Amino acid sequence: MNKKPTTRRQQRPRPFSHAPQRPAPRKPAPSKRTFDIVERVVEAPAPPPVELPFRVVIAVHRPRFRGRIERSVARVGWEVVSLLNKQDPVGLCAKAPCPPDILVLSGDFGRQRSYAIFRAVQKYREQGMKIVGLVDDCEEAPEGYPDSAPNALCDICVSPPVKTADFRDLFADLYRALKGEEPPAMKTAANTEEEEDEDVD
Repeated sequence: MNKKPTTRRQQRPRPFSHAPQRPAPRKPAPSKRTFDIVERVVEAPAPPPVELPFRVVIAVHRPRFRGRIERSVARVGWEVVSLLNKQDPVGLCAKAPCPPDILVLSGDFGRQRSYAIFRAVQKYREQGMKIVGLVDDCEEAPEGYPDSAPNALCDICVSPPVKTADFRDLFADLYRALKGEEPPAMKTAANTEEEEDEDVD
């Protein structure tokens, strides 16, 4: 009896959905990199120092003496401001960038009492300002202010009458003391100044 050859049933491939699935590889977590923020500060070069002219402020009440002082400080490169009796020398000294190099102040300027303006500008002496006082008596203190004698409130105190040539020498000496050099030349050579000043007040 002949046996029929048995044919091996061909196994059908399993559908894909039934195939064993391998676990998907994990994606590497993004690395948390920290960045240091570095602020780059570029320092600007310091501006060059500004050279100010030599400054003189004149606050003198009597026109005759004010004119003599104006002529005595009329030098090349000097900046001279001459105030009228109603103007404020204290405010001008406080104005930026710095007080003037010299303040010429008379005891009767601005109708001040007891040398009030002299006392108000004392703090600017600490910044290098020199006060030249023009008063009748440099040693007499006002009533009620025993420490306010003019010679204590000024770097230089002079009593009128004073000639233009004397003022010119005084300011030249002050410039030498402040700057350590000779003062610049006068703007105009007025040869008649001494003749005018011979009229003693």
